[in-house]
Amino acid sequence: MRHLKENNETYFNHLKFACGIGIALFLRGIVFFLHGILPICDIPKFLNLKATITKLQKWNRYTDERQKL
Repeated sequence: MRHLKENNETYFNHLKFACGIGIALFLRGIVFFLHGILPICDIPKFLNLKATITKLQKWNRYTDERQKL
């Protein structure tokens, strides 16, 4: 699998990383969807847009670093 070799990852590391991102973004999507319907429900600070951007930047740094190995 060329993609795994290009990113210096095993299948299971890739599975864990990609599924982790998918689940995290899916859950954040649900929180924002519920907030849109019920604005009285606050978005927890660890799931707000600033925290999400920080998390995305962390994931992006990780992907950049693993390609340098």
